Amino acid sequence: MRVYWSEVATPEALLEGAGRKAAEQKYRQVLREIVNLITPLSFPYPAVVANLEELDDLLTEGRERYSEALERLAGNVQYELTATWSDNESSDLATPVSGKEYLRRREESESRVAAIDAKLRSVGSGMVLDWRARRDRRSYLWFALMPRAAREQFIAALRSAGPSERVRLRLSGPWPPDEFAWQTGSNAVVR
Repeated sequence: MRVYWSEVATPEALLEGAGRKAAEQKYRQVLREIVNLITPLSFPYPAVVANLEELDDLLTEGRERYSEALERLAGNVQYELTATWSDNESSDLATPVSGKEYLRRREESESRVAAIDAKLRSVGSGMVLDWRARRDRRSYLWFALMPRAAREQFIAALRSAGPSERVRLRLSGPWPPDEFAWQTGSNAVVR
């Protein structure tokens, strides 16, 4: 196991203020450079430890888990797709609605998600090893796990699929396969 870290003179600067955004962007840039070469697991930004002994304790405590995940996910990367709906951008989610209207909106949202899910799975067939998904308040996120070598083919397949009506899909990655690192539920990756 190899660990990459940065020494920071004032950790408080990472947690607040204008410096946080710039430091987080730099962190993400370094992750993207590393993921092109190896399969890393990342700690959430910012993960701050007081000294190298504390870092060593943290790694020793989770060593088995980290080793298992790194071995299982070796050679893979993760892409994130975020779906937002153009008609939801102007809606006020704080305004109360009737139960009937709530159910109608929920049904419409679920059918949109199902259609996009089916389209993504079809487009990624043969390239994507596993999918994970979760809903945010105004968006829906999909995480695609794939071999590093399939990245360009995956992006080309997404581009050729064409747009979905009233849906904006934003692709981000490649990233470390963090969403797939810890085996939860039935979506665990098995090799």
